[in-house]
Amino acid sequence: MWKLFLLSFCFWIFPFPAQAALDLNGVSITASVNKTSITLEDELSLTVTIEGAAGEIVPQLPSMPAFNVYQRSFVQQTNNFHITTTYQYVLLPRFPGKTTIGPITLDYGNKTYKTDPISVTVYRSPRQPAQTKTRNTTSTATQKKAKQYAQAPADMPALEKDLYNRAARLGNKDYFMVAAVSDKTPYANQTITLAVRFYYARPFMGTAPYTAPAINNLFMEEIGRSEGRQIIDGKTYIYTEIRYSLSGVTATEASIGPASIKYVPETRLNLSMFDKMFATMGQEPQTVQSNSISLQIRPVPTFAQPKSFYGAVGSGYTVSATVDREEVEAGDAINLTVKVNGPGNLKPTSDLKLPTIAGFKTYDVVSTSGMVPTNGELRSYKIFKTVLVPAASGTYSIPSLPWSFFDPDTHDYRTIYTEPISVKVTPSTQADAGFDFSNQQDLGNGFRQLGRDILYLKSNLNTDTDSFLSKIGKMNWLIYIALIALGLCGLFAFADKKTLAQKHALAKAKAQLKNAYHEEVISDTLSTYLQVRYQVNTGSLPLREISAALKQKSCPSALIERFEVLWQKLDAARFAPVDMQGEGTHELAAQALELIKDMDKESKK
Repeated sequence: MWKLFLLSFCFWIFPFPAQAALDLNGVSITASVNKTSITLEDELSLTVTIEGAAGEIVPQLPSMPAFNVYQRSFVQQTNNFHITTTYQYVLLPRFPGKTTIGPITLDYGNKTYKTDPISVTVYRSPRQPAQTKTRNTTSTATQKKAKQYAQAPADMPALEKDLYNRAARLGNKDYFMVAAVSDKTPYANQTITLAVRFYYARPFMGTAPYTAPAINNLFMEEIGRSEGRQIIDGKTYIYTEIRYSLSGVTATEASIGPASIKYVPETRLNLSMFDKMFATMGQEPQTVQSNSISLQIRPVPTFAQPKSFYGAVGSGYTVSATVDREEVEAGDAINLTVKVNGPGNLKPTSDLKLPTIAGFKTYDVVSTSGMVPTNGELRSYKIFKTVLVPAASGTYSIPSLPWSFFDPDTHDYRTIYTEPISVKVTPSTQADAGFDFSNQQDLGNGFRQLGRDILYLKSNLNTDTDSFLSKIGKMNWLIYIALIALGLCGLFAFADKKTLAQKHALAKAKAQLKNAYHEEVISDTLSTYLQVRYQVNTGSLPLREISAALKQKSCPSALIERFEVLWQKLDAARFAPVDMQGEGTHELAAQALELIKDMDKESKK
């Protein structure tokens, strides 16, 4: 009972950690529309997606006086215990002008989540031209030439305007397709939008199979589908629109072939399902195609191209850098993550090149990328991850990292930077690091002698003026004997060519390598032996400097080469994932022991 009370008390007193854990579960809400430019005839699809929230959840829509909301669909899916809830609304514009769909809110877990506002432009429907009567004597060619159609508003975006005008010119047909792109002369790797629309003024039987357009010298990715309406010559057309994101591969010509749809027109209305089945079997399917499109891909300028340009073309990019921890011990690994967000396709861009970071050893960068359709456009991200290992204690700074991109609107390069990151490195506290083989005494039974117990003083005082110590102090001949013994010890050490510390170092190294349980123990043992044997400190030196120091200490080249190979294996095994490790700890310890023995034999020559 007291455990239950204590648990309830913790939740009652500390609500903030519980809320933080909730956020870590990935609760979020996002909103997007199928397009941001429509006419009064058109309709807008608003999609609200909620991630990670369970139960009955309903988002709160803001006041939208410019639209009428007349339909809503609801879908909830669970994948690996992660819940995704999607609401879809269909909005009809009420009047033209620029409007904003305000933040959509969600109250969940004592916290309010909000979406970003969305800007939408509603254009006035073009006026239909007046139909004038012509005499019968006028030729058919003259009538076609004199026929006018409603033009899209001049300030409408190029893609929507081209689609609208192309459809208006084909309004005398019941079924047709049109296609248009947002830019016919993009730069290489610049993202543009392709829209394909299938218009129909009369219904059709069953389904209509769709064939995507063939492309040349382009990357293409579908980013969404939607429906809309358009009035042409007084006739209402329903259209289905499919949008693609395109980017040029190389600076040369590119082409987009026609898309096609096969359909069976419905000849009579109000048919039963039985009649529709046989009516479909009795009619031949019809095919409509969209128009082909030719593009000219331009190269990005090479003049004044920065070194931090990796191929990104567009505008509105952001870059950020984070580390998994800002305080570590010397020798521990830090994960550095750099993320780039922006429009367009970041997949073909090259990987980030890290500069030399003082105080850290850096490893190769691993990148991942992805795309997210948002508001009828494609936005992508690219994530770079690497490992940094500090060599010594201190306070270090990961500098600002540059990221450059070419802006097609201003026709020049722009560079953005990450924020610098400060990292505090403390001395290593690992138990097996830094053994002093010369000062530690092994009793042979697994115990180490740290000191002796206290010796008590005698209770009776010695009244003799000349104590035992004072008598010995008067024996000057003992001093000469001690000096002679000390000299003999020095001669013996010089003749043996090995110090006592080196003997202890060899013995301790053998014991440590015999019981090594991790690659780091092998590295520390080898490092300590080199410090005692050759007076070479490997703590913060790169491998090439360690090898140069050993060469200056007259270490043979063959032993140096063996040391370099072993040191690289140990370095890789310490930070590589388990499934990427090569030789085992036992094999590496055996190689280190053989190397130390050969170095010891070399000293006896």
